[in-house]
Amino acid sequence: MDTSKCTALKQDFAGQEEPQIVHIDRFFDGNDDTGSIGCNLVPHPGLDAFRHAFTALGRRSDVQAIYAQITELDPGEDSWPFTDTVLVVGSISPEALKEALASLEPDDVGTADPDSFSPGLSDSERQSALVAWWD
Repeated sequence: MDTSKCTALKQDFAGQEEPQIVHIDRFFDGNDDTGSIGCNLVPHPGLDAFRHAFTALGRRSDVQAIYAQITELDPGEDSWPFTDTVLVVGSISPEALKEALASLEPDDVGTADPDSFSPGLSDSERQSALVAWWD
């Protein structure tokens, strides 16, 4: 784990209204903590599998942005911030998102109440966001 990137991420979001969001690229930059996402998966597919799936998803024309919604900003000194929810903004259908993330075995994929999203999302992003969630 790149501790300087982890510390910077924690500091950048400390004191901000919860839940915080971070672009998926930054969430994975320097992150090798398998406990940071999909920690309920046994066996865990590894962070490279998550990176690859989200990179491919981000290349789609019907996806505008992908964010990790931080569930626990500082789970410990040697831990990356934790997420159980990824927000996918765009016109992608819930079915297409579920198919694109099937290898990561999310517990749920689909729509959610826009009022439950991070205040860091714009109104238009709130209206077009889908969620993928790992329990």
